[in-house]
Amino acid sequence: MSRVMPREIAVGVGAFISLVSLMRTSAMSESMIDFNQSLPVSIDGWTKSEPPDRFTPETLSSYIDGGAELFLSYNFEGSISLKYKDSADAEIIVDIFDMGSSYDAFGAFAHSRETIDSRFGQGSEYAGGLLTFWKDRYYVSILAFPETPAKRDVVFRVADAISGAIKNDGALPPVIALLPAEDLIPESVKYFHHYVWLNSFSFVSAENVLDIGNDTPAALGKYRQEGATCYVLVVRYPDAALAEAAGEQFRQKVLGGGTEMTRVMDDGRWTGLQRRGELLSIVFNAPDAQAVRNILTKIRE
Repeated sequence: MSRVMPREIAVGVGAFISLVSLMRTSAMSESMIDFNQSLPVSIDGWTKSEPPDRFTPETLSSYIDGGAELFLSYNFEGSISLKYKDSADAEIIVDIFDMGSSYDAFGAFAHSRETIDSRFGQGSEYAGGLLTFWKDRYYVSILAFPETPAKRDVVFRVADAISGAIKNDGALPPVIALLPAEDLIPESVKYFHHYVWLNSFSFVSAENVLDIGNDTPAALGKYRQEGATCYVLVVRYPDAALAEAAGEQFRQKVLGGGTEMTRVMDDGRWTGLQRRGELLSIVFNAPDAQAVRNILTKIRE
Protein backbone atom coordinates (compact mmCIF):
# COMPACT_ATOMS: atom_id res chain seq x y z
CA MET A 1 0.00 0.00 0.00
CA SER A 2 1.31 3.43 -0.90
CA ARG A 3 2.35 5.61 2.04
CA VAL A 4 2.14 8.82 -0.06
CA MET A 5 -0.66 11.08 1.15
CA PRO A 6 -2.94 12.43 -1.62
CA ARG A 7 -2.37 16.14 -2.24
CA GLU A 8 -5.93 17.09 -1.29
CA ILE A 9 -5.67 15.29 2.06
CA ALA A 10 -2.20 16.70 2.72
CA VAL A 11 -3.45 20.23 2.12
CA GLY A 12 -6.43 19.62 4.42
CA VAL A 13 -4.28 18.17 7.20
CA GLY A 14 -1.80 21.03 6.87
CA ALA A 15 -4.58 23.59 7.11
CA PHE A 16 -6.05 21.82 10.13
CA ILE A 17 -2.69 21.76 11.94
CA SER A 18 -2.16 25.43 11.13
CA LEU A 19 -5.62 26.26 12.48
CA VAL A 20 -5.02 24.33 15.72
CA SER A 21 -1.64 26.00 16.12
CA LEU A 22 -3.22 29.42 15.57
CA MET A 23 -5.98 28.68 18.09
CA ARG A 24 -3.42 27.58 20.73
CA THR A 25 -1.21 30.61 20.10
CA SER A 26 -4.19 32.97 20.26
CA ALA A 27 -5.42 31.46 23.53
CA MET A 28 -1.93 31.63 24.98
CA SER A 29 -1.47 35.23 23.88
CA GLU A 30 -4.76 36.32 25.44
CA SER A 31 -3.94 34.72 28.80
CA MET A 32 -0.44 36.20 28.79
CA ILE A 33 -1.77 39.66 27.99
CA ASP A 34 -4.14 39.26 30.94
CA PHE A 35 -1.06 38.99 33.15
CA ASN A 36 0.31 42.21 31.77
CA GLN A 37 -2.99 43.99 32.37
CA SER A 38 -3.13 42.71 35.95
CA LEU A 39 0.21 44.32 36.84
CA PRO A 40 0.30 47.81 38.36
CA VAL A 41 1.12 50.60 35.91
CA SER A 42 3.41 52.21 38.46
CA ILE A 43 5.12 51.03 41.67
CA ASP A 44 7.09 53.46 43.86
CA GLY A 45 8.28 55.53 40.91
CA TRP A 46 8.79 52.56 38.58
CA THR A 47 6.57 52.68 35.47
CA LYS A 48 5.59 49.71 33.33
CA SER A 49 6.56 49.83 29.66
CA GLU A 50 3.94 49.13 27.02
CA PRO A 51 3.32 47.00 25.10
CA PRO A 52 5.12 43.82 26.23
CA ASP A 53 7.25 41.84 23.80
CA ARG A 54 5.87 38.44 22.85
CA PHE A 55 7.86 35.33 21.97
CA THR A 56 6.93 31.97 20.47
CA PRO A 57 8.94 28.74 20.22
CA GLU A 58 10.16 29.98 16.84
CA THR A 59 11.35 33.38 18.10
CA LEU A 60 12.51 32.69 21.67
CA SER A 61 16.16 32.24 20.65
CA SER A 62 16.20 35.82 19.38
CA TYR A 63 15.53 36.93 22.96
CA ILE A 64 17.46 34.37 25.03
CA ASP A 65 20.58 33.80 22.97
CA GLY A 66 21.92 30.35 23.84
CA GLY A 67 19.32 29.76 26.58
CA ALA A 68 16.19 29.03 24.59
CA GLU A 69 17.00 25.31 24.36
CA LEU A 70 16.22 24.82 28.05
CA PHE A 71 12.68 26.18 27.68
CA LEU A 72 12.07 24.45 24.35
CA SER A 73 13.05 21.10 25.90
CA TYR A 74 10.23 21.67 28.42
CA ASN A 75 7.59 22.25 25.71
CA PHE A 76 7.59 26.04 25.97
CA GLU A 77 4.49 27.52 24.32
CA GLY A 78 4.98 31.29 24.54
CA SER A 79 6.04 34.19 26.73
CA ILE A 80 5.79 37.90 27.30
CA SER A 81 8.56 40.22 28.43
CA LEU A 82 8.02 43.65 29.91
CA LYS A 83 10.00 46.23 31.84
CA TYR A 84 9.56 48.64 34.70
CA LYS A 85 11.71 51.79 34.45
CA ASP A 86 12.50 54.58 36.89
CA SER A 87 13.35 58.22 36.21
CA ALA A 88 17.02 57.32 35.69
CA ASP A 89 16.03 54.75 33.03
CA ALA A 90 17.09 51.79 35.20
CA GLU A 91 15.18 48.60 34.40
CA ILE A 92 13.44 45.73 36.12
CA ILE A 93 12.82 42.98 33.56
CA VAL A 94 9.78 40.70 33.93
CA ASP A 95 9.50 37.50 31.89
CA ILE A 96 6.47 35.19 32.10
CA PHE A 97 6.77 31.83 30.34
CA ASP A 98 3.81 29.61 29.49
CA MET A 99 5.25 26.09 29.68
CA GLY A 100 2.01 24.34 28.72
CA SER A 101 1.75 22.25 31.89
CA SER A 102 2.57 22.49 35.57
CA TYR A 103 5.00 19.58 35.16
CA ASP A 104 7.11 21.51 32.68
CA ALA A 105 6.82 24.79 34.60
CA PHE A 106 8.25 22.99 37.64
CA GLY A 107 10.93 21.39 35.47
CA ALA A 108 12.11 24.72 34.06
CA PHE A 109 12.16 26.27 37.54
CA ALA A 110 13.89 23.36 39.28
CA HIS A 111 16.56 23.04 36.60
CA SER A 112 18.85 25.61 38.24
CA ARG A 113 17.43 26.21 41.73
CA GLU A 114 19.75 25.89 44.73
CA THR A 115 17.42 26.57 47.65
CA ILE A 116 13.91 25.74 48.87
CA ASP A 117 11.63 28.76 49.30
CA SER A 118 7.84 28.97 49.09
CA ARG A 119 7.33 32.73 49.41
CA PHE A 120 6.04 33.14 45.86
CA GLY A 121 3.94 30.81 43.72
CA GLN A 122 4.51 27.13 44.37
CA GLY A 123 8.24 27.51 44.81
CA SER A 124 10.62 30.42 44.39
CA GLU A 125 14.23 31.46 44.64
CA TYR A 126 15.78 34.90 45.08
CA ALA A 127 19.47 35.81 44.86
CA GLY A 128 21.43 38.82 43.67
CA GLY A 129 18.48 40.68 42.20
CA LEU A 130 16.96 37.71 40.37
CA LEU A 131 13.65 36.20 41.51
CA THR A 132 12.27 33.08 39.85
CA PHE A 133 9.14 31.12 40.71
CA TRP A 134 6.62 28.72 39.23
CA LYS A 135 2.88 28.35 39.60
CA ASP A 136 0.54 26.14 37.61
CA ARG A 137 1.79 26.15 33.99
CA TYR A 138 3.87 29.34 34.34
CA TYR A 139 7.52 30.01 35.07
CA VAL A 140 8.36 33.60 36.03
CA SER A 141 11.67 35.46 36.09
CA ILE A 142 12.07 38.99 37.47
CA LEU A 143 15.52 40.59 37.21
CA ALA A 144 16.65 43.79 38.93
CA PHE A 145 20.42 44.15 38.58
CA PRO A 146 22.35 45.62 40.24
CA GLU A 147 20.34 44.80 43.34
CA THR A 148 19.21 47.48 45.78
CA PRO A 149 16.73 47.23 48.70
CA ALA A 150 14.32 49.50 46.84
CA LYS A 151 14.48 47.38 43.69
CA ARG A 152 14.01 44.21 45.72
CA ASP A 153 10.80 45.60 47.20
CA VAL A 154 9.45 46.33 43.71
CA VAL A 155 10.46 42.87 42.49
CA PHE A 156 8.56 41.26 45.37
CA ARG A 157 5.46 43.37 44.73
CA VAL A 158 5.48 42.46 41.04
CA ALA A 159 5.88 38.79 41.96
CA ASP A 160 2.93 39.00 44.35
CA ALA A 161 0.79 40.53 41.59
CA ILE A 162 1.70 37.84 39.04
CA SER A 163 1.26 34.99 41.51
CA GLY A 164 -2.14 36.37 42.50
CA ALA A 165 -3.20 36.56 38.87
CA ILE A 166 -2.54 32.83 38.45
CA LYS A 167 -5.68 31.45 40.09
CA ASN A 168 -4.81 27.76 40.29
CA ASP A 169 -1.97 25.67 41.62
CA GLY A 170 -0.57 22.95 39.40
CA ALA A 171 0.34 19.34 40.17
CA LEU A 172 3.93 18.22 40.57
CA PRO A 173 5.21 15.56 38.16
CA PRO A 174 4.24 12.20 39.75
CA VAL A 175 7.59 10.65 38.85
CA ILE A 176 9.47 12.79 41.40
CA ALA A 177 7.52 11.11 44.23
CA LEU A 178 9.34 7.87 43.35
CA LEU A 179 12.69 9.26 44.51
CA PRO A 180 13.45 7.84 47.99
CA ALA A 181 13.08 10.52 50.66
CA GLU A 182 15.90 9.31 52.93
CA ASP A 183 19.13 11.33 52.47
CA LEU A 184 17.64 13.22 49.50
CA ILE A 185 18.77 16.84 49.08
CA PRO A 186 15.34 18.37 48.28
CA GLU A 187 16.56 21.38 46.31
CA SER A 188 18.51 19.08 43.99
CA VAL A 189 15.43 17.37 42.51
CA LYS A 190 15.08 17.83 38.77
CA TYR A 191 12.36 16.77 36.35
CA PHE A 192 12.90 16.42 32.60
CA HIS A 193 12.02 14.53 29.45
CA HIS A 194 15.03 15.39 27.30
CA TYR A 195 18.11 13.21 27.51
CA VAL A 196 20.64 16.04 27.71
CA TRP A 197 19.55 16.87 31.28
CA LEU A 198 20.65 13.39 32.38
CA ASN A 199 24.08 15.01 32.71
CA SER A 200 22.80 17.68 35.12
CA PHE A 201 24.95 16.48 38.05
CA SER A 202 27.74 14.58 36.33
CA PHE A 203 28.43 13.38 32.82
CA VAL A 204 26.86 10.05 31.88
CA SER A 205 26.85 9.97 28.08
CA ALA A 206 26.65 12.25 25.06
CA GLU A 207 24.17 9.78 23.57
CA ASN A 208 20.54 9.21 24.48
CA VAL A 209 21.47 5.88 26.07
CA LEU A 210 18.14 5.63 27.92
CA ASP A 211 15.88 6.70 25.03
CA ILE A 212 14.51 9.58 27.11
CA GLY A 213 11.90 11.66 25.29
CA ASN A 214 8.57 13.45 25.69
CA ASP A 215 6.80 10.21 26.63
CA THR A 216 9.36 9.23 29.30
CA PRO A 217 9.12 11.51 32.36
CA ALA A 218 12.30 11.38 34.46
CA ALA A 219 13.35 12.61 37.89
CA LEU A 220 16.89 13.01 39.16
CA GLY A 221 18.00 13.71 42.73
CA LYS A 222 21.23 14.11 44.70
CA TYR A 223 21.80 12.10 47.89
CA ARG A 224 24.19 12.40 50.82
CA GLN A 225 26.31 9.25 51.07
CA GLU A 226 29.32 8.75 53.36
CA GLY A 227 30.81 12.21 53.01
CA ALA A 228 30.13 12.36 49.27
CA THR A 229 27.06 12.51 47.07
CA CYS A 230 25.42 9.99 44.80
CA TYR A 231 22.60 10.46 42.29
CA VAL A 232 19.37 8.60 41.69
CA LEU A 233 17.46 8.61 38.40
CA VAL A 234 13.97 7.23 37.82
CA VAL A 235 12.44 7.07 34.33
CA ARG A 236 8.92 5.88 33.52
CA TYR A 237 8.40 4.42 30.04
CA PRO A 238 5.11 3.91 28.19
CA ASP A 239 5.44 0.15 28.65
CA ALA A 240 7.71 -2.52 30.12
CA ALA A 241 9.18 -3.51 26.74
CA LEU A 242 10.53 -0.02 26.12
CA ALA A 243 11.93 0.13 29.65
CA GLU A 244 13.65 -3.21 29.12
CA ALA A 245 15.15 -2.09 25.80
CA ALA A 246 16.46 1.14 27.35
CA GLY A 247 17.91 -0.76 30.30
CA GLU A 248 19.69 -3.19 27.98
CA GLN A 249 21.16 -0.30 26.00
CA PHE A 250 22.40 1.31 29.21
CA ARG A 251 23.89 -2.02 30.34
CA GLN A 252 25.79 -2.36 27.08
CA LYS A 253 27.00 1.21 26.68
CA VAL A 254 27.56 2.34 30.26
CA LEU A 255 27.91 -0.79 32.40
CA GLY A 256 30.24 -2.51 29.95
CA GLY A 257 27.90 -5.25 28.75
CA GLY A 258 28.45 -7.71 31.58
CA THR A 259 25.77 -9.79 33.21
CA GLU A 260 25.81 -7.77 36.42
CA MET A 261 23.52 -4.78 36.78
CA THR A 262 25.98 -3.08 39.15
CA ARG A 263 29.50 -1.99 38.20
CA VAL A 264 32.43 -0.07 39.66
CA MET A 265 33.33 2.76 37.29
CA ASP A 266 36.74 4.16 36.35
CA ASP A 267 36.64 6.68 39.20
CA GLY A 268 36.12 3.95 41.80
CA ARG A 269 32.46 4.82 42.39
CA TRP A 270 29.56 2.47 41.66
CA THR A 271 26.62 2.58 39.25
CA GLY A 272 23.66 0.21 39.33
CA LEU A 273 20.49 -0.40 37.33
CA GLN A 274 17.08 -1.82 38.21
CA ARG A 275 13.92 -2.34 36.13
CA ARG A 276 10.45 -2.97 37.51
CA GLY A 277 7.78 -3.03 34.85
CA GLU A 278 7.85 0.24 32.95
CA LEU A 279 10.07 1.94 35.57
CA LEU A 280 13.84 2.14 35.21
CA SER A 281 15.93 3.23 38.23
CA ILE A 282 19.67 3.96 38.24
CA VAL A 283 22.08 4.91 41.02
CA PHE A 284 25.24 6.81 40.06
CA ASN A 285 28.39 7.58 42.05
CA ALA A 286 27.62 5.33 45.04
CA PRO A 287 30.49 4.39 47.41
CA ASP A 288 30.03 0.64 46.93
CA ALA A 289 27.76 -2.03 45.49
CA GLN A 290 25.81 -2.45 48.72
CA ALA A 291 24.94 1.25 48.78
CA VAL A 292 23.56 0.87 45.25
CA ARG A 293 21.40 -2.07 46.29
CA ASN A 294 20.20 -0.32 49.45
CA ILE A 295 18.95 2.67 47.49
CA LEU A 296 17.35 0.66 44.69
CA THR A 297 15.29 -1.39 47.17
CA LYS A 298 13.70 1.87 48.40
CA ILE A 299 12.34 2.79 44.98
CA ARG A 300 8.80 1.49 44.83
CA GLU A 301 5.58 2.33 43.04
